[in-house]
Amino acid sequence: MFQGIEISEKLLGSETRLEILALFRENPGLMEGIDTVGRSIGRDTREIETEVRELVNIGVLRSKTIENSEIIYMDGQKVAQIQKEISTQLIRKE
Repeated sequence: MFQGIEISEKLLGSETRLEILALFRENPGLMEGIDTVGRSIGRDTREIETEVRELVNIGVLRSKTIENSEIIYMDGQKVAQIQKEISTQLIRKE
Protein backbone atom coordinates (compact mmCIF):
# COMPACT_ATOMS: atom_id res chain seq x y z
CA MET A 1 0.00 0.00 0.00
CA PHE A 2 1.18 3.52 -0.71
CA GLN A 3 2.53 5.64 2.14
CA GLY A 4 0.23 8.56 1.29
CA ILE A 5 -2.81 6.30 1.36
CA GLU A 6 -1.74 4.74 4.66
CA ILE A 7 -1.39 8.18 6.20
CA SER A 8 -4.79 9.26 4.91
CA GLU A 9 -6.36 6.17 6.46
CA LYS A 10 -4.75 7.06 9.79
CA LEU A 11 -5.91 10.66 9.51
CA LEU A 12 -9.45 9.69 8.61
CA GLY A 13 -9.56 6.76 11.01
CA SER A 14 -12.03 8.24 13.47
CA GLU A 15 -14.62 10.95 13.80
CA THR A 16 -12.73 12.39 16.77
CA ARG A 17 -9.52 12.75 14.74
CA LEU A 18 -11.46 14.56 12.03
CA GLU A 19 -12.94 16.92 14.63
CA ILE A 20 -9.49 17.66 16.07
CA LEU A 21 -8.04 18.28 12.60
CA ALA A 22 -10.96 20.53 11.67
CA LEU A 23 -10.46 22.58 14.84
CA PHE A 24 -6.82 23.24 14.00
CA ARG A 25 -7.49 23.86 10.29
CA GLU A 26 -10.24 26.36 11.11
CA ASN A 27 -8.03 28.12 13.66
CA PRO A 28 -4.56 28.57 12.13
CA GLY A 29 -1.93 29.20 14.76
CA LEU A 30 -4.01 27.60 17.52
CA MET A 31 -1.83 26.40 20.39
CA GLU A 32 -3.80 24.87 23.26
CA GLY A 33 -3.62 22.28 25.97
CA ILE A 34 -5.31 18.96 25.36
CA ASP A 35 -8.08 19.78 27.83
CA THR A 36 -8.94 22.97 25.93
CA VAL A 37 -8.88 21.10 22.63
CA GLY A 38 -11.30 18.57 24.09
CA ARG A 39 -13.68 21.25 25.35
CA SER A 40 -13.50 23.03 21.99
CA ILE A 41 -14.85 19.97 20.19
CA GLY A 42 -17.24 18.95 22.97
CA ARG A 43 -15.27 15.92 24.16
CA ASP A 44 -13.63 14.89 27.39
CA THR A 45 -9.84 14.98 27.61
CA ARG A 46 -9.71 11.21 28.13
CA GLU A 47 -11.69 10.70 24.92
CA ILE A 48 -9.20 12.57 22.77
CA GLU A 49 -5.83 11.70 24.32
CA THR A 50 -5.27 8.62 22.14
CA GLU A 51 -6.44 10.43 19.02
CA VAL A 52 -4.16 13.41 19.69
CA ARG A 53 -1.21 11.03 20.26
CA GLU A 54 -1.93 9.32 16.93
CA LEU A 55 -1.96 12.69 15.15
CA VAL A 56 1.31 13.64 16.88
CA ASN A 57 2.82 10.29 15.82
CA ILE A 58 1.77 10.93 12.23
CA GLY A 59 3.34 14.38 12.51
CA VAL A 60 0.30 16.50 11.72
CA LEU A 61 0.17 17.80 15.27
CA ARG A 62 3.10 18.64 17.47
CA SER A 63 3.36 19.09 21.19
CA LYS A 64 5.67 21.09 23.38
CA THR A 65 5.85 21.95 27.03
CA ILE A 66 5.36 25.55 28.07
CA GLU A 67 5.42 26.37 31.78
CA ASN A 68 4.83 22.71 32.74
CA SER A 69 1.82 22.40 30.40
CA GLU A 70 1.69 20.34 27.23
CA ILE A 71 0.61 22.47 24.29
CA ILE A 72 -0.71 20.98 21.04
CA TYR A 73 -0.43 22.74 17.68
CA MET A 74 -0.62 21.91 13.98
CA ASP A 75 2.51 21.48 11.87
CA GLY A 76 1.51 23.28 8.68
CA GLN A 77 4.56 22.08 6.75
CA LYS A 78 3.82 18.43 7.58
CA VAL A 79 0.18 18.89 6.57
CA ALA A 80 1.27 20.31 3.21
CA GLN A 81 3.73 17.43 2.73
CA ILE A 82 1.05 14.83 3.48
CA GLN A 83 -1.42 16.52 1.13
CA LYS A 84 1.19 16.44 -1.62
CA GLU A 85 2.00 12.75 -1.01
CA ILE A 86 -1.67 11.78 -1.09
CA SER A 87 -2.29 13.80 -4.27
CA THR A 88 0.75 12.26 -5.96
CA GLN A 89 -0.38 8.74 -5.08
CA LEU A 90 -3.92 9.39 -6.28
CA ILE A 91 -2.68 10.78 -9.59
CA ARG A 92 -0.44 7.73 -10.07
CA LYS A 93 -3.39 5.38 -9.48
CA GLU A 94 -5.34 7.01 -12.33
